[in-house]
Amino acid sequence: MILPGETVRYTFAPEPSGFRWYHTHTFAGKNLRKAQYTGQHGFLMIDGAGGNPHAAEYDREIFLALHDWQGYLMPSDDGAMMPMYDFCTINGKMMGFGEPLRVKQGERVLLHVLNSSPTEVHWLALAGHRFRVIALDGNAVPTPQVVDALRLAPAERICAVVEMNAPGVWVLGELRESIQAAGMGIHVEYAGATGKAKWVQPKEYRWDYWQFAGAEGVDGGESEAEEIPLVIESKFRGHGSSEEWRINGKSYPQTEEPVLRAGRRYRLVFKNLSSDEHPVHLHRHTFEVRSLGGKAGGRGLMKDVVLIPAKSESEVEFVANHPDAKSGGRTLFHCHQQDHMDNGFMMTFRYA
Repeated sequence: MILPGETVRYTFAPEPSGFRWYHTHTFAGKNLRKAQYTGQHGFLMIDGAGGNPHAAEYDREIFLALHDWQGYLMPSDDGAMMPMYDFCTINGKMMGFGEPLRVKQGERVLLHVLNSSPTEVHWLALAGHRFRVIALDGNAVPTPQVVDALRLAPAERICAVVEMNAPGVWVLGELRESIQAAGMGIHVEYAGATGKAKWVQPKEYRWDYWQFAGAEGVDGGESEAEEIPLVIESKFRGHGSSEEWRINGKSYPQTEEPVLRAGRRYRLVFKNLSSDEHPVHLHRHTFEVRSLGGKAGGRGLMKDVVLIPAKSESEVEFVANHPDAKSGGRTLFHCHQQDHMDNGFMMTFRYA
């Protein structure tokens, strides 16, 4: 915690390599001008000791952050309050108010895309082009795939190569018309091209984590994992109030504190009883996704934020490999939606 007017110096080991980010983690509550509702976040790229294995696949790289601004609370269909936003941006600018991305024909551009929104899932497409996804949350995927659109839950990151092979002026923006109209877009301008930026809505698009998975797990085979069940549900607290979120029947800070042992493998079994999807995250650790919505896919898909589907069961595994004595061995698990976290969707794990 950094107090008002205070200066703090942090030292840390830069690992694991890949596309990371830093951000505020304070409480906002009903004040949608605090915490992740603000622009207090940034990119962090950690190069691996052995160099970048994808360096030969692109000519240059561009970092993009999606964000929603000027939030306010509105009642949902069930009467609970939910955040809405007036403006949406890429790199802090509404479409038409910032410099375009200037590219050359034949260039291969690696886009590092971060969804820094406090609450919203976003879909992104580049008219006239496709994305070759090579990494999720900074972790190389076992099976890179070419897709028409990217889906990013809050805190998720995607690294994707785009071949600039369609000269003109295009829109890189949100698929949903209302969100793009609120500003979430940026012009991509080829050298020598002029005219109005063109948008073409993708006819078909889907997002499935499993399309990027492989055939083998991270340890080359099956390893025994200790299960930790996590039942997720909400409690309606009345019209005009936000829902109270619970893990195993309790809201933070009254939640349980599961004990981890360094070097052991654990499986988190999410039973999501709510009608919401949740981008979940465990500080200092990376998950291997094992099942989503009750369905298993491939192996080796590593992420540090996983959007778990509503009304279903999902599983991820991780190795307890970052005890961090300075924090008393504790590490925070939470939903990366600011309003859910503020209303109880958090718990700590503790190393023995």
